[in-house]
Amino acid sequence: MNGLLRLQDYLTAHQYDGILLLSQTNLRYFAGFTGTTAVGFVTPKQAFIITDSRYTEQAQQQCEGYEVIQYTSSVWCTIAHIIEEQQISLAVCAFEGNYVPVDTYQTISEVLTNSQFASVNLTSLRAVKRPDELDLMRKAAQIADEAFAAMLPQLKIGMTEQEARVILEIEMMRRGSEEPSFETIVASGHRSSMPHGVASDKVIEKGDFVTFDFGAVYKGYHSDMTRTIVMGQASDLQRTLYDVVLHAQLKGLAAVKSGVTGKLVDAACRDSIRKDSYGEYFNHGTGHGVGLDIHEEPVASPKSDTILEPNMIVTVEPGVYLPGKIGLRIEDSVIVTDEGYELLTHTSKELIEVKG
Repeated sequence: MNGLLRLQDYLTAHQYDGILLLSQTNLRYFAGFTGTTAVGFVTPKQAFIITDSRYTEQAQQQCEGYEVIQYTSSVWCTIAHIIEEQQISLAVCAFEGNYVPVDTYQTISEVLTNSQFASVNLTSLRAVKRPDELDLMRKAAQIADEAFAAMLPQLKIGMTEQEARVILEIEMMRRGSEEPSFETIVASGHRSSMPHGVASDKVIEKGDFVTFDFGAVYKGYHSDMTRTIVMGQASDLQRTLYDVVLHAQLKGLAAVKSGVTGKLVDAACRDSIRKDSYGEYFNHGTGHGVGLDIHEEPVASPKSDTILEPNMIVTVEPGVYLPGKIGLRIEDSVIVTDEGYELLTHTSKELIEVKG
């Protein structure tokens, strides 16, 4: 199953005569192609995958609804030949403006001289997930949950953040993850005040907050979650900050449902933290969509007017960060429903004190 019909409806609605697909994410979503070398050319009525001899057979197996054409010299000249041979009117051709390099755009313009070009961003077309996508997302989240549980008993005071990262990523791979969703964040002690503090050689010490922001990839689909633990017994400050963030995160989750805006979800978290006197220390957006990319539509931020729809996926991840001292974040990924949400990430959010 792929998103070809959704793409063709989009072309018709916007009066585009065709579109060129180059990004691997959109080739996978709209064509089902998982190789690394191909261009998709789609019109409201036809669809072509142009690839080389390495991927011809693979494309024929994967790309339902597409005619697979092998090129030998220039992919763009091949597309021009298809247009001429099929007598396709291509007055307006869309392309992925957020992805196509300038030199590639110039080459396309020189070959398709009779076309005008429209830059488009197809992310919104992928925001509402199909049932098969939701099943893959559930599996990716399950892998991450189980890997985190398997890692916790292996955590020891005195190991480095990098060593903790390796353990977590190995546990995800053992359960079927293709790769980490993104560069795994392991931020301990004073580094926990860095929202994107990817794992370093810092030694994890007794009394440290340790924030883990990570995810698995299953059949191309990403999961995303954050949990913050403490090595040893939590201090009064750690418990206070943890309660502030957890309370805000639960407020944000409670705000999620079909028909609300990303701005409203963000405000639920942000207002809660502000009322607890830490508003100035929450310095990023509340959430984002997840799917074939780790950051997709919808967005939950102070400026987001995106309206949540059923079967969208969004993260809810408020945090508090005292620069150079301490910080934490708690994050879940959820599926939007008419009544609220379905939780994808099931790891407990009680403050975990690791005795290692």
